[in-house]
Amino acid sequence: MTLRIVRGFTLYVNDDTNLALDIETLKLPTLEEIMETFQPGGSDMEIGVGGLGTKELTMPFKLKSHTPETIGLFGGPPGVRNNFTGKKLVVSEEDGTEHEHAVDITGRLSKIEGEQLEGGKATGYDHEVKSIWSYTEYWDSRVMHRFNFKKGGWDIRNFAPVNETRRRILFG
Repeated sequence: MTLRIVRGFTLYVNDDTNLALDIETLKLPTLEEIMETFQPGGSDMEIGVGGLGTKELTMPFKLKSHTPETIGLFGGPPGVRNNFTGKKLVVSEEDGTEHEHAVDITGRLSKIEGEQLEGGKATGYDHEVKSIWSYTEYWDSRVMHRFNFKKGGWDIRNFAPVNETRRRILFG
């Protein structure tokens, strides 16, 4: 096991706005399965039934800045989504090896919340990307996870193709 520490991160919006000097926090989407509990009639214990899909993906981030380049993206016409690319530099504390961990998502900037203004304090805005249509996660340029709503869900998980038969039957 190797201790790997984040040594820097940024967020690109629509491939042309780099927020490296504005971004304070970025939380990558939580990957969480939809579960249902089930207790058979002949059992005195319930189990969690997994594999029922993935909960909605969201990506919050906070800018310590006032950026019309992002604020102006709020909402918009139905069906319009923007591209967000989060990148971070991860360095191994054991041998100094550098790694790039990145996500590309297409979604809507659905929430913007301003901080309370206070004299002598730097303030900014909390943002949240929702209605994520596609999600790709990379580790050193290799696709680790890929989800595409239009293609029926996951097509790569843990670096391996999945759901190929389902996609062929439903969308082939």
